[in-house]
Amino acid sequence: MIALSSCRGKPDETITEVKNGAFKVLIRSQEFHHSGSLNVDICVANTSSLGFPENRIQCFLEGYDFDRLTVKWQGPQIIEVSFRTGRVTHFTNSAFAYPGGPVPTEFHILLCDGCEAAMGPD
Repeated sequence: MIALSSCRGKPDETITEVKNGAFKVLIRSQEFHHSGSLNVDICVANTSSLGFPENRIQCFLEGYDFDRLTVKWQGPQIIEVSFRTGRVTHFTNSAFAYPGGPVPTEFHILLCDGCEAAMGPD
């Protein structure tokens, strides 16, 4: 993610959820000062969670200006992220969420830039 601090006001922000049983993926898009550039953070969380995760071990992708970004569950603990174009500034192929106890659930992340799933017709 591009780290920009805002002197005044908040960014325009949208959060999309992709649920799968007890867990969900949260996709946060932020645009600062109508810049035309969208910063994106993607994290995993418990379905019951209300806010965007503060714990960075839950987050696995940061970047900006993605075209045709899709997030799909490929299994109970496998998440596929695909996009046609965009910039990845941070990626890790695993993320963790705590489903109500001290033992975390680990998720495996597949990153697919230019994948057929994201290509589709123009």
